[in-house]
Amino acid sequence: MRSRFLTLMMLAALSAACSQQRQPPATQEVDKQVLAEDSREMARRYAQWQASLRAQALKSGDNEKMPLDLSDEVHYRFVMNRLKASGLTALNAPRLFLRLDELHRRLPLPERPMGAPAGVLRATGASASGDGSWCGHMIPLGLISSDALRARFSGTGLTSCFGGSDYGYVDLSAFLTDDDHASFELLANESYEEYAGKVLETAPVSVSVSRQYDRELLVDSLAMAFNEMTGEEQLTYTSVSTTLHPVPAAGEGDLVIEHPRDILEDSPDKAIRLCLERGATGGYLDCDYGLVRAEPDGTWTPFPASGATGIAAVDVAALEASTSSGTPVWTPDPGAYWEPAVKPVDPTRFQIPARGKFVPHVLEECTVTKVTSKVAAILMDAGGWCEAGTAPDTVVGKGQLPWTTPTKPGEYPFNGILDFGTGNCLTHAQNARLEIWVYTEGTCPDPYGGEPEPFRCPSRKVVKPVDYKRGCLAEGTRVTRADGKNVPVQQVKVGEKLLTRGQALTVTSVTRGGESNPLVKLRDEQGGEVRVTETHPMVTLARGVVQAGELKVGDAVLTRTGARKLVAVERVPYGGLVYNFALGTPEELAGQGPEARTLYADGFLVGDSKLQEELEKARLVDSRAVLARLHGAWHQDFQLSQARRHPSARR
Repeated sequence: MRSRFLTLMMLAALSAACSQQRQPPATQEVDKQVLAEDSREMARRYAQWQASLRAQALKSGDNEKMPLDLSDEVHYRFVMNRLKASGLTALNAPRLFLRLDELHRRLPLPERPMGAPAGVLRATGASASGDGSWCGHMIPLGLISSDALRARFSGTGLTSCFGGSDYGYVDLSAFLTDDDHASFELLANESYEEYAGKVLETAPVSVSVSRQYDRELLVDSLAMAFNEMTGEEQLTYTSVSTTLHPVPAAGEGDLVIEHPRDILEDSPDKAIRLCLERGATGGYLDCDYGLVRAEPDGTWTPFPASGATGIAAVDVAALEASTSSGTPVWTPDPGAYWEPAVKPVDPTRFQIPARGKFVPHVLEECTVTKVTSKVAAILMDAGGWCEAGTAPDTVVGKGQLPWTTPTKPGEYPFNGILDFGTGNCLTHAQNARLEIWVYTEGTCPDPYGGEPEPFRCPSRKVVKPVDYKRGCLAEGTRVTRADGKNVPVQQVKVGEKLLTRGQALTVTSVTRGGESNPLVKLRDEQGGEVRVTETHPMVTLARGVVQAGELKVGDAVLTRTGARKLVAVERVPYGGLVYNFALGTPEELAGQGPEARTLYADGFLVGDSKLQEELEKARLVDSRAVLARLHGAWHQDFQLSQARRHPSARR
């Protein structure tokens, strides 16, 4: 029986795991058994390839990525089925499929002799570059949490190319298999594509599997990259696997993260969402953690504007109970409540609850003398207001795990709030990742009888994506109901209908909370005024939907009586409640794009909370900038991909 856990190390220059907001194309219906059979055969080929590399002493150590040759029918079928599962076809990605067809019709690649130089050129002038000289490819896979019965893993497919590529693709699929890799069961998959980029990473794939001696978790990944200027193309396959023994092997699962985690796992974007100032109190709910106030009667009030005492996780059981009896209500979990060391709770501080334990795996004869930690919050998307910077991969927060007093020998628990200091600098739905490093220090006996030898062992865990919920209308803002009556936002309830440009839409969620940043106050040429948060969507005449913070005097915005020019744009302090809504049932929104989610606020046409999320994702992908960097042969594919992924993106 094999007992292995392959940890693939990327080239140091490629180890930065940044990405833009990820939204893979809609998945087409592909027979799961077909995907499983493809990966079973690829796993067999991969094992043979690894053995061949070792036999030739050519193991590079930079992820053990196997080059794919599309003249091989097994490789070709594997690639075609993976793309189909990702929603990619010759109709919506014509250039991609043209290039793949060219590779399919080429003569098979000759075996590179032992000691031959890398980067052998084909007759056409394109570089084989499957040796890894251009693009890295790896699978960061980690054990998130486990107990005696189940283990929960999370991983991503990651690739990075020196100098970038015109087109890049990476995916990740998780399978439950046996020791001999004879049977495969598909558990989950994700994919991501990008144009004129360098680093690509899929959304996390998280799986929970039963612990069994005769079963394994195998995760594999396909990566592709094309560069028109150099003629390079690279297609690679890699995989990692881990046994599912009831007792974790040494080195596995030494850092167990109970919080933060994606508690509402069926949320659309799979993010760990913190609503530290506001969140949905009813209707559509996607907040894993929220700011709450402890009441004298022992209950908690979620998302208050002031007087908050701590942060709580959502109580999933209570949420499901409220859903079965009517409108779902966000309810705090009494067993997952944290009070900060600095009181009262300050939403301008960058804080995240953390709970778990660290179990150092050292030899019995060694002695642990010290355990320390470092936690970095790192931007995954561009933007925000962080003083440290706004570019992806910027460290915007530094902290330490909130250690508590150990109660069991050999275990170091932590339970409290990770405090990164002042500056809640993330924008609405902007992704960040937490890199958690724990260092074990101690001594081990000298086998020759001398003085004990000191040691220092690092452990690392990545938690992602973490984001914040922002963006609302000031209390007192009047919105227009379907009957034409204007009512204050605080009076609107789930189930009512609000007027928009084309039709009346049902309120499916009400968001309430506070705001620590100044609001944007807009005044038009006829004296109309509205106060909204910086990131709230506003509909303009010339530029479509933009964030309120981007508006300036002279811009024409849409109102209930037509387009009006702005004569004043101010930032004003605010200390009250803010509100927002999610609009539209699936039936009402059928056949319409995200831009349909609008309402009239103090007469101005503004977006709802869902449109705000779409706007933020579209803002992170500046189509014009990408097209300027992208080779013209890939322009059509890119524009088609934008139409699939960001219906409301600005061109």
